[in-house]
Amino acid sequence: MQFTAADHPATYFQTRRFAHANIFVSDYVKACDFYHDAFGFAEAYRQPDNLASFLSNGNTYHDFALVDVHSRYAKKGQRPGLNHLAFEVESEQALVASYKAAVASGVEFLGTADHDVAHSLYLKDPDGNEVEFYADVVEDWEEARKGIIIKRKPQWIPGETNVPDTRQLFKACPNLKQLPEVLVQGKRVTHMGLAVRNFEAMYDFYTRVAGLRPVFGDRTNRCVLLAGFASLGDIALLRDVDPIEGMHHIGVEVWSESDLAAAVKGIERLGGEVKRVVDHAARYTVCVTDADGLMIQLYVNRDWRPEVIATANATDLPFLL
Repeated sequence: MQFTAADHPATYFQTRRFAHANIFVSDYVKACDFYHDAFGFAEAYRQPDNLASFLSNGNTYHDFALVDVHSRYAKKGQRPGLNHLAFEVESEQALVASYKAAVASGVEFLGTADHDVAHSLYLKDPDGNEVEFYADVVEDWEEARKGIIIKRKPQWIPGETNVPDTRQLFKACPNLKQLPEVLVQGKRVTHMGLAVRNFEAMYDFYTRVAGLRPVFGDRTNRCVLLAGFASLGDIALLRDVDPIEGMHHIGVEVWSESDLAAAVKGIERLGGEVKRVVDHAARYTVCVTDADGLMIQLYVNRDWRPEVIATANATDLPFLL
């Protein structure tokens, strides 16, 4: 069923925050090395049978999933880019309740998954991007999900396979890591910018299905920033930007502005490129590419309030949000 606001007037998911970016890369082993050396993220675990590497800084069980374009999950002729984006909810019980309410009103899901440490639901937004909602189901995911993992995923049917867990197992105050001898000390992946085709339908989907709230702009603006209830911003919907659809950038919070200076100075040495620098009162960003040309927005917040963000000019704004 095509999503329309009239068909789905309710809010289904109570999203805490953006959780991870799952992207296709041309070589997952080389990409893992790049994301470690350039952005300071450590490999948490690897799935060689799926040609995929998962990196985390302690924020969640992975901030980045790097999936090879030759993986069995890739389409024929797959190019580097977005595979899916993921949102965290506070408990499995909340996840299952939202799923049942959404299904009852006609929202169609692609499927469900048991990832050992998390249970997940998948569907598509109006532009065709795959979206995941998940809840943690173990306390110590760092111990449960590490090293080389090769296994068949068990089937998970929401509300039937098991009694939904009521515990809130996310890490409200995660133990964020800093790695030695890396270019940039990345803290965590915090958000994603999407270039959209159907702005109004995308706005309605992310506010009504995902339950995000607008923190800057609204469905009439060129750019809007939406956030979950434990976030300062999770998804930026962008009109009339290049590329015209799909992932525009992944937002990575860094520890200090010295990290941004290091990125400007050293990213080309590692195979990336500086695309844009926005030195603004609200946020200082350095947008760079990875080895496949995908854009990563490195940033430090300054005065991150809507009225300050609004002073940015129109050309800078997509690289600021």
